[in-house]
This record gives sequence, structure tokens and C-alpha cells, in this order.
Amino acid sequence: MAEENGNGEDENNEGGRTAAKAAMKRIAAKERREALRRQRRRRMIVFGVCFSVVFLTIFGIIYSIKSNLDLSRNMVRSPEIRILGYDGALLETIKGHYSQDVSLTTLPERVQNVFVAAADPDFFDHLGVSGADFARIFSTEDAPGSTITMKVARSFFKRKDSGPGRHMQEFLVALWLEWNFSKKTILRSYLERSYVGRGIFGISAASRLWYGGPAERMTLHQAAVLAAAISDPETFNPLFYPRETAEEANKILARLGQYKFIEADRVSALTLIEPQLDVQYAENVLSGYVVDMVLEEVADIVGYSSRDIDVLTSIDWTIQNLAQQIVPEVAKLRIKPRGANQTGLLSISPEGRIRAMIGGADYSPFQRNRVTEVRRSAGRMIKIATYYYALNQNSDPAQWVRDNRMAVGGWRPINPDHDYMGMISLREAFVRDVNTVPTSLADHFGLLNVRQFAHDIGIKSPLSTDIRTVVGLDPVTISDITAIHALPQNSGKPVQMTLINRVSYTGDESATPVYQRVDAVQEKQLTDEAIQGSYVLFASVTDPQVRLDRPFAGYGTVAGGRSDAWYVGFSSDLITTVWAGNDDGSRMDVRGEVELASLWRLFMLDAHDGLPIRSMVRASSERRRAGDGVKDLWKHDQASNNN
Repeated sequence: MAEENGNGEDENNEGGRTAAKAAMKRIAAKERREALRRQRRRRMIVFGVCFSVVFLTIFGIIYSIKSNLDLSRNMVRSPEIRILGYDGALLETIKGHYSQDVSLTTLPERVQNVFVAAADPDFFDHLGVSGADFARIFSTEDAPGSTITMKVARSFFKRKDSGPGRHMQEFLVALWLEWNFSKKTILRSYLERSYVGRGIFGISAASRLWYGGPAERMTLHQAAVLAAAISDPETFNPLFYPRETAEEANKILARLGQYKFIEADRVSALTLIEPQLDVQYAENVLSGYVVDMVLEEVADIVGYSSRDIDVLTSIDWTIQNLAQQIVPEVAKLRIKPRGANQTGLLSISPEGRIRAMIGGADYSPFQRNRVTEVRRSAGRMIKIATYYYALNQNSDPAQWVRDNRMAVGGWRPINPDHDYMGMISLREAFVRDVNTVPTSLADHFGLLNVRQFAHDIGIKSPLSTDIRTVVGLDPVTISDITAIHALPQNSGKPVQMTLINRVSYTGDESATPVYQRVDAVQEKQLTDEAIQGSYVLFASVTDPQVRLDRPFAGYGTVAGGRSDAWYVGFSSDLITTVWAGNDDGSRMDVRGEVELASLWRLFMLDAHDGLPIRSMVRASSERRRAGDGVKDLWKHDQASNNN
């Protein structure tokens, strides 16, 4: 009986264990199911979040791209550019610089093939993008895409930009273009929207302005010249570099034969030494230099446009018109008879706004702007940079410096008067225009320090590491000389020299401008004491026979072995530089302190007509602006006047 009871208990225990195991399995299975459900929920949440992020990112990219694209095409006429003075007065309306009428139906296919061979020979066979374009997404460089489609995609954006974000947008737009449009339509857009140079977009506008006829009548070499200009508008400009551009055009014609667009044996018969040009322009309109500069800056700011554009410049038309009358008159009567065929003038406000600019004695699109694009020997004009640097260290213009024969870096500076006085004041050294003092100062302070300082205060032209750079070894532009002489008038801060104040679409004046000049925060490069010292230097070289009806300072020189004559000076309102010389650098007999001083004086007298007479600006003075014009005068408070 006891044995039976024992067996029963064992069976009960075994059953309990079995039931417990089953229960544990059910619990474990339930926990596994719950864990799986939790995992599924987590996966769904993660997937949902990721999907939302991807969706929102794609939506954001698409919205950003769509809002930044301008796919419009003006079929009626080419957009106009209205160039306005600082006060909003219309100076000039420019027409015909934007192509809107390229038709592949009438444009011969052989001409179309020139541009394809030059830019993208495989255009008709690829998907619009390349591996290089994909890699470009991760680059910060500003280079355009490698295919015609990528270049067209970039041209559709309203505002210029660069960086990985914009590169990805351009990549996506290129794919969208290939998906939605035919190759011929994309090619037409390329021929309409590509920048050719000198503010011109597209082959039909370029053909009319450079060849005097429609694009349909271009020869293959003329088309190749435009293709070369599109590839590099600066290097292959047929107006400035005809032989180099023609040579590049010949290479493009060779590619036509290489890629079987024409028979290879025809190429040699098509090549030319120089482009066949028939440039259309208004002769002897000196404002052409201003217009050309505006068009190039607008092209860089806006890119291609199908809408009319308003450009508010800093030009004061009254002063510009005076310059356009006075410069040719004085050049004809006093400068050309002394052997100088070219004259340039630049006048700016103390903060750097260009008020008047004459880029040459006459205007032609074949001539460079001698104010901003041509570098000339400046002689003593460049020495002021070293004197500024010395005044920052010791602001006393009466400080003694050495005027001895010396050798620095194997070079022995020679004074113009061949006189060496041993010890001399800084002021006297500036008056006598000696070479020894700037050389010894640069050697003492460190040539690299002085050279960098010269760049910091406004010289954009390259300066060598030769010690002779401090006495005028390196050629500079008129704008360089004007900028460094404006330094005291701008409270010791480098000027931000600009021609354009604002760019907007016509009729969109209330909208955000495409571009608005913003005064950059400039670090003070001259101490207040150094500014006062510089005024002493300038006053000591100002010829009393050059008279204005107000306080001013100015001086002239002849440089480059008598190849260049200069005069620079300033009042409280304007800093003005005039230059005379020959484009080939030949000698002439114009004197900076005589003929150019006369030109400078005539211009400054008329430019200040009606303006209140002001004392020269003090470094501690405050400027009050009543607008943007020349009538923004420096005003002193009563306490300053009493001192």
C-alpha cells in the first residue's frame, strides 16, 4: 500500500513537473511573441522615422530646387539691363546681350556640332551626367559640370552658389532634364544660356554683337571662336586675345574631324590665324567703360536671365559726364601733343564707391579698361605704403631716418637726384622721393610684412618678393593707387571699391534684391596718429600752384622711364587719380605735376561745384550719410570744430 502511495506521488510529481514545464514553455513562447512584436514595432517606428526623414529630405530638396529655378524663356525679345546712377536716374539701357531666339531648325547642324564637339562630344549618347559629376557632389570647388546637360542645369538656378548642396541639386536637375526633354531641347538651352564673355549670353547675341549678323550665317570657324569663348571667357576673348582664341578655335575644328562630325581632310581649310570679327558698338562713348564693367559684374552676380534687370550703380552722372567732357579735351590739347595717346581717370568716395571712371582717351570694345585691367609703373605712388607702415610704428613725420648709399639683397638703391644726406626726416624723404629710405624701412621692418600690408590696404595687383617692389618695381592699376590714397579719408580702413550698389529684377523693387552691397567690416590699418602724420606728408608734396576752392592734397610723378605719368589727390569728398601713357609702354613727355595736375584740377573744381567747403577729414571725425551720393559729406561736431 505504501508502495502504491509512493508510486502515486511520483506520478503526481512527474505530472506537476510536466505541467510546470508546459506552463514555462507557454510563458517563454508568449514572451518570445511579445519580444517579436516589440521588435516589429521598433522596426516599423525606425522605418517610419527613416522614411519620414528621407521623404522630408527629398521633399525639401525638391522644394528648394523648384523655388530656386527659373525655367522661363522670353520669346518676345531679349531682356534689357537698365543701368542707373546712385540716385536712380537712368544712365543707359542695354539691349541684345541675352540670347532668346536660338532655333535648331534654322541653325545648321554643322554649326551645332561645333559646340557639341567642343563641350561634350558624347552628348547624344550619355544620360546627361558622368562619374565626375557624381564625385563633384562632394567637392567644394566651383567648377561647372562636365556635360552639356550639367552646364544647362546650373544655368537654370536663379542665384549663383557652390558647395556640395548646390552640386547635388544641379546633378538632380540634370537627370530631370534628361528625363523630361529631348537632347535637342537641352542643346538649344545650352546655346542660349552659355556665357560667352563681356556680359553676353548665348550664341545668337554674340553673333549679332561680334559678327554683325545672325548665328545661322556663322562660319564654322566663327562658331568655333564662340565655343572657345564659352569654354573660358577670360582666356579666349577674341577682342583682347585674337590669336590665342583663333588657335583654340582651330583645335575645336580638329575635334570635329576627330569625332567624325566633318571629314578630317576639311579641317586645314577651315583654320584661321585670327577671328573674323565685325563688332557692333557705339564709337567714342566713354561711358562704355562703365557699361562694360557693369555688364561683366551683373553676369557674375545674376548669370543668365530671361527678365529685365535694374542695376543701381554708385556712378554720379553729373561727375561722370564732367569727366567724359574734360578728359578728351585736355588729352587733345595738352597730353597727346606730348606723346601720350591714352588717359585714364578714377574718382571714388571716401568709402570706395566709384563716382566716375574713364578707362581710356577713347572707347572701343577691343581696348581694356585702363583703370582696372591694365597695370602700369607707378614709381613714387607706391612708396606711400611703406611710409604708412613706418607711421604706424612712429607717427611723427619729423622722425629721423637714414639716407645713405646701401646694398639690400644685392641691389643698391639710387636716389633720383643722386644726392644722399645721411640723416633725413621722414617728411623730407617723401618730398625728395628718395629710394633709399623706403628700401631701408622695408628691410628694417621686413619686406614680407610691408608687402602684405600693401595688399591689406588695397593693392590687388601681384607684388614680388624683390626689395625693389617698395619703390615701384611691380606695375599696378589706377584703382590700386586710388585705393591706397583713400586710406586716410576712410578713417584708416581699406576701401571696399565697388561700382554696383544693388541688382534687382525690373518691376520687383519691393522684393529682395538679387544683390545688395553690404559694407564689410574692415580692420583699421592706420592708427589715428598715423593718419595725422600722413596728412603732413601729403601736405608737404602738394604744389601750391595747383589750387582748388577748398582744402585738398595731391601730387604727381613720372615713372617707368617716362612711360607713365600720374597725379593723385583727394578732398574730403572725392579721391581722384589720373594717368597718361601709351599702351605699348613707349616714352612720352607728359608731366604728372603739370599736364595731369591741370586735368585733375579742372575735374575736381567742377566735380565739387555747389558742394560746401569742408576741412580735410580727421581720423576721429564721424560721417553722417544723407543718401548714397557724392553729397554724403563729412561733418564734424561742434566740439571737433573747436579743437
